[in-house]
Amino acid sequence: MAVRSGRFVNGRRRPTLLLLLLLLAVFLLGSLLALHKLNHSPLIHQYDILQEYLESNPPKGSRTRTILLWSSFFGDSRWGLPADSLGPQELREDLHCPVYQCEVTNSHDFLPDLDMYDAIVFHVAESFPLLRPVPSRRSPHQAYVFALMESAGETKHRLSDEGGFYNLTMTNRLDSDVVWPYGQMQDIETGAVVAPSAQVHWRQPPTKGEGNDTSASRLWRSKTKMAAWFVSHCQTLSRRENLTAALQEHIEVDVYGKCGPLSCTRGDSHCDEMLDTDYMFYLAFENSLCEDYVTEKLYGVLERHIIPVVFGGADYTRFLPPHSYIDANRFDSALELAEHMRFVAYDMEEYTSYFWWREHYRLVSVSPFCDLCARLHSSAQRHRSQVYGDIESWWFNSCRFKTNIQF
Repeated sequence: MAVRSGRFVNGRRRPTLLLLLLLLAVFLLGSLLALHKLNHSPLIHQYDILQEYLESNPPKGSRTRTILLWSSFFGDSRWGLPADSLGPQELREDLHCPVYQCEVTNSHDFLPDLDMYDAIVFHVAESFPLLRPVPSRRSPHQAYVFALMESAGETKHRLSDEGGFYNLTMTNRLDSDVVWPYGQMQDIETGAVVAPSAQVHWRQPPTKGEGNDTSASRLWRSKTKMAAWFVSHCQTLSRRENLTAALQEHIEVDVYGKCGPLSCTRGDSHCDEMLDTDYMFYLAFENSLCEDYVTEKLYGVLERHIIPVVFGGADYTRFLPPHSYIDANRFDSALELAEHMRFVAYDMEEYTSYFWWREHYRLVSVSPFCDLCARLHSSAQRHRSQVYGDIESWWFNSCRFKTNIQF
């Protein structure tokens, strides 16, 4: 019995030893795996991981991106460009694009297939072409661009039917993927384009009486009329015509064009000179109260020696230097606005101080296709896709009817 008992005990020891060896092997294997994982952890070797990725993914040559203009721009199939098709050389030399490795064309046969274009631009202020409403096929890499320089009130598409259709926006809105303003402000000293922008750091105007424009002082003496307004659309969403009528109860406002008794032919140099020599103010009133909507009415007047009185839905501090304009929405009534205009008009130092900015800034214009080209070359565009699921809300919710000034 003793011998059997010893054999029994030894028999139990062998499985126990094997189990211990197995557990030790598992422990060692787990330790090796943990050590291997730790050696490749970004917590310790983050630079090695980046170096390994860059070495295995060297930069590729920058392929030329091709942009197709699907529809015309108010009847202009070239969208204001110098030719039907532009290549990298024209973008560099004619448009002065910093990133110019793009082709822009209005020819639908420029490439063999429609799905080969990197971007297709749709002008939303005009309906889809009758014979070519939308591309028959679409590649996943393509960007469909919602393009509109005008306000939301000029939209000629039923956007409720176009959800999920567009990938990029090219509009006057500052939160667009490609901002398309009527004009820009460039710092003369640095050469940087500073506005429009959501965050602008303007130079501050000098103390009253210092650094005033001598040409403005000379012209102030010849000005005998209060305000002029050139207008062709008489009934508008902003009701600017009502504000003008309210102002006319307190000051003289001469109305030129279809909505007034006076006329001035478009392009007539005498009309521009008249703003310099005869009038104190120009009414740059927009037809819609939409976010960031500032049109050529304002930028054209900034070239003259006349103070613009603005009325619109934009935050004008994002567009113009301080003390370079009068914002109607800063006043509670047309009477208050008229009184302030009289105060400025009758004080030469006050009036001429509004032109201080000319020593520091100048107006420039940059083609939106430069920014679109740069966008198509950006790493974010290559590695990330986006779509506007509700383009109607994004676009239309930027407008309003309510104004601060009462009239």
